[in-house]
Amino acid sequence: MSHVALFPLLETHTVPGWPEVYDPTLWNIGALVLGIPLAISAVVALIVMGPEWFRRSQSAGTEIEQA
Repeated sequence: MSHVALFPLLETHTVPGWPEVYDPTLWNIGALVLGIPLAISAVVALIVMGPEWFRRSQSAGTEIEQA
């Protein structure tokens, strides 16, 4: 038995009487697989690195004003 057969989420069969299954497009799959993790990592990067960037920009601004 192949490993793909063990992964039930790949099946797009519907139960009789239920509405048809939506077949996702390549854009939908790309948004789920790439877009959402990239968006989450961007938010985490801003939370973690943002204060240091803000402090660095503030210190660079005060050095220019003093000169």
